[in-house]
Amino acid sequence: MRSISTLEGRSSASPGASAWARRHATGEWNMESRVVDPGRGWKWIVEGFRLFLRSPAIWIALVLILYMAMKVVQYVPLLALVAVLLMPVFLAGLMDGCRALEEGRRLEIAHLMKGFRRNPAQLVTIGGVSLVGNLAILMIVMAIGGDAFATMAKTLAKSPTVTPQVAGEMQAATLEVTRAALVGAAISLPLLMALWFAPLLTYFHDVKPWQALKSSFLACLKNFLPFLVYGLVLLAALMVLVPVGIQFGQYDLGLWLMAPVLLPSIYASYKDIYAARPASAGRDSPLLG
Repeated sequence: MRSISTLEGRSSASPGASAWARRHATGEWNMESRVVDPGRGWKWIVEGFRLFLRSPAIWIALVLILYMAMKVVQYVPLLALVAVLLMPVFLAGLMDGCRALEEGRRLEIAHLMKGFRRNPAQLVTIGGVSLVGNLAILMIVMAIGGDAFATMAKTLAKSPTVTPQVAGEMQAATLEVTRAALVGAAISLPLLMALWFAPLLTYFHDVKPWQALKSSFLACLKNFLPFLVYGLVLLAALMVLVPVGIQFGQYDLGLWLMAPVLLPSIYASYKDIYAARPASAGRDSPLLG
């Protein structure tokens, strides 16, 4: 199987490209994904926070734009589907903004649209995989717990007051809903692993969508422990923030409050696992300090 470094070595860097990009194009760097220590998962969040602090106002503005856009499109099913297709494009632009901050340049609102300037069709292809995958997962979850979801909704609509009968019906339905949710989470994980790095590999390194998805999945699989640490830290933060969202009737607000740090932490994980380094460098040489 050809490595990503082989695929990238065929492209040429533009005269104005950064030294980092030029070294990529000449094949001086080994871009094969590597295994990092479990503790690096925490470092990705620290690095994400550091990048956030370099331009907090712009990060908050970018997340607010995405938040408002998502709230609007959720009422128009067709627009919601388009949003899923375009999400890798927007993510690529935000990751370009992370690299700009790292290189001492400014993060701008315009970075949100940068993904449309480089490999947009291939990024949309990745979005298509995300769309099809999530629709398939939704169908499976509804097949398992759809009746239970309907029962809970009807029960609450008929009797807002919790009587013993209502409690019994809700308990039975809750077990089915929980089972469906656990199955959904389990089958969502491989899709998330494939999508995690794919937009960055396609945007920064011209890797074809299917190769990017495969490489991302394998990189996440090899780094299960650091991603476990990363996920547990985020879960702990989410458990603190979810009640805040519930108070405002916005159940996903906690995730959006985390987004200004979560988004640059994705770039930090990419940098740590895929970042350019001399081919002779050790497997576990630190990249984030």
